Amino acid sequence: MVGERADVTRSLIACTSSRALFAELVGGALAEVGPRPSPMATTYLIELLDERVRSPEPEERAPEALLAEALLRARLTEGPERIARLHRLGDRSLFLAGFFGDSLRRGMASRSYCGEVGRSAYATLSAALASTLVERTWPRLFEELAERFCDFADVLSEVCEHVCPRGPDALAGLCRRYVDSGSECARRRLLRRGLNLPARAEWERWQ
Repeated sequence: MVGERADVTRSLIACTSSRALFAELVGGALAEVGPRPSPMATTYLIELLDERVRSPEPEERAPEALLAEALLRARLTEGPERIARLHRLGDRSLFLAGFFGDSLRRGMASRSYCGEVGRSAYATLSAALASTLVERTWPRLFEELAERFCDFADVLSEVCEHVCPRGPDALAGLCRRYVDSGSECARRRLLRRGLNLPARAEWERWQ
């Protein structure tokens, strides 16, 4: 499922300027999701999409990969290699949670699992950069990515909604995510598909 969707996405952008396309899609997604991120975070999301769709890492075709083990390995390394590992892991987790989160099963490859690993990777990366850099721009960026990981994953999910089709597994995952978390982003996307589920407060009264 993940590999098939990545193939569809790349075919859709093959004949256009991917960065311009993603800039437009991210702008529209931000209008749907809510509070805007910093300009640097917005640019980062656009560049992340552009890079990952054109040059996917092998792990993107295997979301079952043990991301927590990759995080542990990153933390056990030192110097530039540690920075690079944390950076790759944060980006991979964000991309998986956003673009493929509704298709991932529960447990070791769920959207929430990707979120936990991604937040930790970005937060550790922010702290590592803060200890070595005088300039605070990059540490602040990765701190923002850690703190608002779920918001940014929702932005990528909105983008995915526009560039590639959703199968029944993704729709079931979207329903499950709304039931579990009450995500307004998930509810809006279900409404666009004709599923008018109650707002979270009303849903909770039924439980």
